[in-house]
Order: sequence, then C-alpha cells, then structure tokens
Amino acid sequence: MSVTALLPAEASTAPAALGLADEPDVSGRSFAAARWVALASVGNVVLSFGVFLVLARLIEPAEFGLVAVAAVFIDILQIVARGGLPDAVVQRADLDEDFAATAFWVTLASSVAYAAALVGLSWPIAWLLDLPELRPALTALSACFVLSALGAIHEARLQRSFGFRKLALRALGANLLGGGAALALALSGYGVWSLVIQRLVATTATTLLTWAAMPWLPARRLDFAAARSQIAFGSRIFSTNLLLMFSIRSQEVIAAYFLSTTDVGHLRLAWRCIDLVSQVAVIPLSAVGLTTYARLQDRPADLAAAFHDFTRTSAFLALPAFFGMAAVAPTLIPFLFGEQWHDAVPVLRILSLLAPEFVATSLLWMIFTALGHSGTALALAAAQFGLGAVAAILTGPFGLTALVIGHVARAYLFSPLIVVRAGRLVPVSNGRLARVLMPATACAGAMAGLVLLVQDPIHHALGDRLGLFASVGVGMLAYGGLALLFMRPTVRAALGFFARRAG
Repeated sequence: MSVTALLPAEASTAPAALGLADEPDVSGRSFAAARWVALASVGNVVLSFGVFLVLARLIEPAEFGLVAVAAVFIDILQIVARGGLPDAVVQRADLDEDFAATAFWVTLASSVAYAAALVGLSWPIAWLLDLPELRPALTALSACFVLSALGAIHEARLQRSFGFRKLALRALGANLLGGGAALALALSGYGVWSLVIQRLVATTATTLLTWAAMPWLPARRLDFAAARSQIAFGSRIFSTNLLLMFSIRSQEVIAAYFLSTTDVGHLRLAWRCIDLVSQVAVIPLSAVGLTTYARLQDRPADLAAAFHDFTRTSAFLALPAFFGMAAVAPTLIPFLFGEQWHDAVPVLRILSLLAPEFVATSLLWMIFTALGHSGTALALAAAQFGLGAVAAILTGPFGLTALVIGHVARAYLFSPLIVVRAGRLVPVSNGRLARVLMPATACAGAMAGLVLLVQDPIHHALGDRLGLFASVGVGMLAYGGLALLFMRPTVRAALGFFARRAG
C-alpha cells in the first residue's frame, strides 16, 4: 500500500487507545497481557522452530552466516530509523492525535532515508567484509525499513491499550506466512534468498496485520513542536536500543571479520536457540514491561514490586530451559539441525550461562525509559557497548569460543552497575535481585548437573535419540521436584500466570 492511501481520512480512536486506561490493578492486567503473548509465543516457537529445523538442513551454515551479517545492519539501522518514537507514544501520559500523527510521519520519513542510505552503502560494506554476495542481500532487505515503519505507531497505540492479544496473534500470522515462503523457496533451491524473502514477507505481513488490528489513519499534518520533543526523547531511546543490540550483534560482524561466515552461522544458531526459549519465558513479560512501568511511574515501590514479580516468574520458566538445553546440547544440536552444526555446541553452552543476567536485564532497562531517564540508559548502554566491543576485538582473533566467553564475562561484570543506577530511581538492589534469582538458579543448576551425570549411561542403554528424550524427562522431573520443595509460592504464581482468566 502506498503512503497516499493512508492520507485521505482521519479515523476516530477509542478513548482507551488515546491515553493510559484507568485500570487499578496494573500488575494483574500486565500479567493477563503477558499470558496472551506467552500463549501465542508457544505457537510462534513451534512454527518458527519447525521452519528453522527444515531450513538448517537445506541451507549451509555459511549461507546462514551471510544473512546473519546482513541482518545485523538491518536490525541496527531499523532501530535508528524508528528513532524511539514508538516508545515515546507508549510512554506519553496523554496521547493526542497531533502527537501520534507527527510520530507516524517522522518515523516513515526517516525510514525511507535510511533505506536509501543502506542501498548506497551496500557496496562499501560488502567490500570491507570481503563478502561480495552481501550487497544484493542488503539491498533487498533495506525495504524492511519502510515496511516496518508503516506499522510502528499503530503497534505503539495497541501497546498503550494493552492490546497484546492482537499483537501476539499478528506475530503468529506473520511468522506463518514468512516461514511458508522460506520453505517453498528453500525446497526450490533458492538457498540464501529463501532467508531474505522470509524476512521481507514476515515484515510485510506484520504491518498489514497491525493495520487490521488498529485501523487508524494518521492525520495529514505535522506538529513541529511535537516533532522536536519526540526527536529529543526518541534520540536517546533509539541510541540506547541501538547500543544494546549492537552489544550482541556486533559479535557476528567481528566474527565475520576475524573468523568466517561459517563461524557466524554457528553463533547465529546458538543465539537462535537462546531466542526460542526467551520467546516463551522472557519476552512475554518484557513486552509488557514498558507499558506497566509507565503506569506505575508515580509509584516507585509498586514499580519495583512489579519488576521483581516479572523477574521471579521469568526466571522460574527460563532458567531450567537454558541450563537443561546446555546440558543436552551435544546430542540436541545434531539431532535437531544435523551433524554439520556440531561446532555450535560449545557456543550454546557458554551463552546459556547468561540466563540469570539475561532475564534480569531484559526486564530492567525499561525502568529508565518509563521514568523519563533515557539519558541515564543511554550512558549505561554506551559504556556497555564500549566494553563489549573491546572484549570482542581482544578475544575474536583467538576463535569463536573465546569471543563468546568474553561476551558472557562482560555481561556479568557490567550488569550490577545497571542495577545500582536503577536503584537510584526505584527500590531495587543487587542483593534483592540476587535473592529473587537465587532459588530458580540453584534448582536449575542442580537439575543440569544431574542430567550431565546420568545422560551418558542413559545414552549407552537407550541410544542417542531415546537417550535424549529420557535425559530431558529426567531433567523435567528433577526440576519439578526441586521447585515444589524450595519454590512452592513461585510455582503457584507461575501456574497462575497461565491459568488465570484474562481481563
């Protein structure tokens, strides 16, 4: 659809979408919204993981690595193009039509500019990395900027009104269409282009389904005062998000520079496994974090309580999955993806050690944005990125394992500082956070240790395939028993997370 098609009329918007609705039980409504995200995420995980399994057997690691390198530039510049304006729409206490329309047009204009810039820079980037085949992939993927921008503000308005059920179903539909296109092209022998088309189709479908869920047409006017305030606020938000993403994705660029696209493929597959767990156990709660924290910005004690509740529930669900996946990785990776991916096993095991830090920081960063301290978040993100870049450059020449170890070490050394700075705004501390995380960490660690001890005898008795399922079953039973002994209130809360009626 062209931009002109969005112009003719100015749609009316329900009051709940214009401002933050007057819901007294913010935490309860947040968990209800997170349940919808979690339930849809299960479907997304099954769907996307199934597609990924097939593609991993049809496409070589080097081709995965090539698209992973291209995706680094797309993901990073897409954050720049959005300019933090969707977050400004979510965070604003009272949203008027001029502010929303201005955010839409500014986001769209910047996205068009960055798409053109990436097309122009595709040749120098490909030349610098000595990957000539990267240029056409970057050129094609640059369209994602404009496609995503067309639905970014609509998505923000849905988030404001806790429309996470619609957002979750939208993601499921987009993944279904993108995955179907990728499989059809991969089976026809299109290789790397099946991954490129998958992303383009999924982005297009995401925007179209967002329009269907939020049928809003932006007004044909631009409020320059609102634009200035949005750019001032959004520039700090997008700079923070940019640095946070680049702290992780820069590993892939550095691996491509020092090592090979095959190493990048192994790194991407390991991160993909981490992402699959986070889709169910971390993202559902982090997705509603900013909206929840913004509601509680005048009640710091309640905001801190919501953060601790989110962290406790997420850790209970995520940590056993991360640690258990690391324990069975030598059998799991070849079973799922094929023997050609065996070198991804040590990478996945090392990255799984990030689980407690990953859960906590995923839910922590939004506190700064919700309270209007985006400058503090930017300074922290810049320091984190700088340390991460230095660690990656120093460790990259020594191989992929050294690169990943450096990333994990940097995360655990720097994250306590983030908590200290957040503690100046709301009552959170490293000691309290450690106490929140400790029960799930201890139980998940004990479960993983047990699996490591028993899986070799199990495999000798049953074979690799049946031994894998038996080892996973032992881990689930062990964690369940430990949780009932030491985390009974958390078990009840986590079960309630899925069982309670929404709204």
